[in-house]
Amino acid sequence: MFILTNPDWLENDGYPFWSLWDNVRTWWEIRNLPNVLFVHFGNLKTDMPGEIRRIADFIETPVDESKWEEILLHCSFDYMKANAAKSVPLGGAFWEGGAETFIHKGINGRWRDVLSAADSAKYEQRAVAELGDECAHWLATGDLS
Repeated sequence: MFILTNPDWLENDGYPFWSLWDNVRTWWEIRNLPNVLFVHFGNLKTDMPGEIRRIADFIETPVDESKWEEILLHCSFDYMKANAAKSVPLGGAFWEGGAETFIHKGINGRWRDVLSAADSAKYEQRAVAELGDECAHWLATGDLS
């Protein structure tokens, strides 16, 4: 995990790819456009069937009920993990250990086992400073209200 091998992970925003803050901020700025739908990993974990139906409604695509179970299977963490090379950008070439490294455990809150309380507080302060209260709240919770 990059955070474990780089104690300056928060200051080196984006290394070795792109800035997390810029990426989230630019999408946040256009969140109200009619062709943009925000989907949060936590909400997918909590209610994947509901989120898939919400996405289908957004793109005005009817769900073929005869394929519903197959859709749920192919969107599941277990399926993506078993088919990681097909599920991860560039087959996982960016990650040491490949695609299986990118698709690791599929659980929320793992950062609690990695970050100290001081690092967590530092991250939360930086998120608010970079993104503002509302966006930082969405990023942490998936709640757009």
